[in-house]
Amino acid sequence: MGKFGISDSIAGKAMRAVGKTGTPDARPAWVFENQSGDLGTYLSGSVVWCGVAGSLNVIPSGISLSSVKTLGDISGGTNYTNTTAATTCSNNMAQGLTVDVTQTGGVITGLVVNNAGSGYNAGDIVTIVEAGRPGGSTDATAVIKEVNQGVPIAAQSIEFKVQAGSVLPIAIDYITNLTTITEADIVICK
Repeated sequence: MGKFGISDSIAGKAMRAVGKTGTPDARPAWVFENQSGDLGTYLSGSVVWCGVAGSLNVIPSGISLSSVKTLGDISGGTNYTNTTAATTCSNNMAQGLTVDVTQTGGVITGLVVNNAGSGYNAGDIVTIVEAGRPGGSTDATAVIKEVNQGVPIAAQSIEFKVQAGSVLPIAIDYITNLTTITEADIVICK
């Protein structure tokens, strides 16, 4: 891997001074930037340097992973009950959407989003899967009409195996998992 020049402005982002006294913040840079330490903190296309070898799971910059806001164009299917049902989607980045089913005579007449999931796009077609009971049905579909811009989920991350002292080859928006690498081992540069 080639050498990366670091300007004063980048170093300032990675090694912050905080407070009125101007004393350096003792926390590792990743903790400073990602205050809560959870997936919900947006790192805005940051570059990540790793001081030790190991693996790191990240969401690359520029991936739009959205949750479902509204559904429409329901194809009612057969043999459904009034219950909460899972869904499947041909979009392999989409997962987690569950819906509350309203039916008449086993045909779905209405769907309400129960869990909005993540990774969906407007126009995606989902199949409503009412499993776990005899005669459960999987033939109703709906179209996602609107999405919310949401926080991606950890299952949609990419794992990088890194060498000590290396920079990830992509800019990232989220760090999803720190297992073999700790917060003290990485530096976030914006």
